[in-house]
Amino acid sequence: MELIREIFGCVKVFRLRSREDSRGLLTYAYEEIEGFEVRESRIYRMPRKGTFFGIHYREERDPMTKFVSLIHGRGLNYVVDLRPGSETYLKWESVELSGENGLAILVPAGIGNAFLSLEDGTEHLYMIDRSGNDGHSKQLNYLEEKIGLVLPVEVTEISDYDRNAPFLS
Repeated sequence: MELIREIFGCVKVFRLRSREDSRGLLTYAYEEIEGFEVRESRIYRMPRKGTFFGIHYREERDPMTKFVSLIHGRGLNYVVDLRPGSETYLKWESVELSGENGLAILVPAGIGNAFLSLEDGTEHLYMIDRSGNDGHSKQLNYLEEKIGLVLPVEVTEISDYDRNAPFLS
């Protein structure tokens, strides 16, 4: 993998390594990253364009790091700085991930993560360095005005967990 960009000084955007021959395309879905050890891996299949996940995060005192890429389709991965005292607190950026562009993103604790599918049939590969089922993950409502996420397509599918997530105030 090649590190191609950093966001907020801690979020890393990688280009996955791949090679093509007469058999087709081989992409390395993950290669070792110092300080990140995969403990759990999930695949999300989103049948509809506009499927939305997030904003999910872990506080720095109870960290979890996420590694996100796409197998198929296209989507926007949003990162939101939720570290109080940070120069970029409540700022966000998005990175387009697709099966074609081979980009992946490493999201540490203190940074909110959200995802919006831009095509039907999007498949999302999500790896974390600890169990996400321990009850310590937090969420923030994607409609929070202090953040002001811009979504290029209408949200068509969202869980009650995300729809009813709390606002900052």
